[in-house]
Amino acid sequence: MSVIVPAVLCGGVGTRLWPLSRTARPKQFHPLTTERSLLVETLLRGASAPGCKGAVLIAGESMRDLAREEASKAGMLGARIVLEPQGKNTAPAAALAAFAALDIDADAIVLMLPSDHHVGDLDAFGKAVETGAALAADDRIVTFGIQPNEPHTGYGYITAGTPQGGGFAVARFVEKPKIDKAKELLAAGGSFWNSGIYMFRARFYLEELHRLAPEMLAGAQAAWNGGRSEGDVRLLDRAAWSQCPADSIDYAVAEKTDRAAVVPVDMAWNDVGSWAALHEIAATGDETVAIGDVIAIDSKRSYVRAEKRLVALVGVNDVIVVETEDAVLILPRERAQDVKKIVETLAAAGRTDKL
Repeated sequence: MSVIVPAVLCGGVGTRLWPLSRTARPKQFHPLTTERSLLVETLLRGASAPGCKGAVLIAGESMRDLAREEASKAGMLGARIVLEPQGKNTAPAAALAAFAALDIDADAIVLMLPSDHHVGDLDAFGKAVETGAALAADDRIVTFGIQPNEPHTGYGYITAGTPQGGGFAVARFVEKPKIDKAKELLAAGGSFWNSGIYMFRARFYLEELHRLAPEMLAGAQAAWNGGRSEGDVRLLDRAAWSQCPADSIDYAVAEKTDRAAVVPVDMAWNDVGSWAALHEIAATGDETVAIGDVIAIDSKRSYVRAEKRLVALVGVNDVIVVETEDAVLILPRERAQDVKKIVETLAAAGRTDKL
């Protein structure tokens, strides 16, 4: 079997997890679901999968030291760190992962992992990687489809077509649906949440990118070839990278190729997209989830996180409270997605010290 190279995407700020997630230290660098950061958990998860070797981190230039620090915590001090001068979304990042993987093995398969997800069932994850690797070796662009348990409107969906190995050919991708459409997809069966986890043979991905988005491949390749290595770090040619078009791997490749496949998996997955998601991961019933120095009396179904000071609640239900050194967030749990409005308000007011 070809070597599988885990490539972890470390971009994104995680605005819905403000005030903990900030520009200088986004959510993937924080311990949110265990005592280890989401990035460390992702690196360890990738390393645990069958056939995996090495690791590649795709991060912004300002994240260089943080990425190396977290890789060291995961026991991967020699991991390859590729630094983007600016974010270009996931399709160009996947090209960078392919270039880096080819330095490890000429027939490498890339396992592309977002750095900010939670996976509770590692056995199911490992089996999905095995299935995905076989499909990727057959020149399929493989994504993991999460078995839905509700008509969620915050995720894109993938509808399975004809069986392919242990997975399915992709019949269609569905944009984040309205609630009625989400219910329809759930009732019909055979549709899965798009996890954003991909597998592909590095050379084949670059071939498909050349066919479907040639300007993007040209820009990414020029940036890579014009860059330089400093130990474990790969720096890109800034001018060439600035000319590379930006797009997601979904739009640029997966939705256009006739070689897309989906591997369904139920692995206790969560994209950790909000404080409510963290409550969902940690709670087993109506109890309040308390992190840090917290006293919660007669308070149910809440998520309370104290970073620096004591936080006390009495008779308050269904709320989120997050305390940091310079900010306190309080809101109903059902409005967890609206945290981004606070970030937008701070940005509009020029209060960059809080971002």
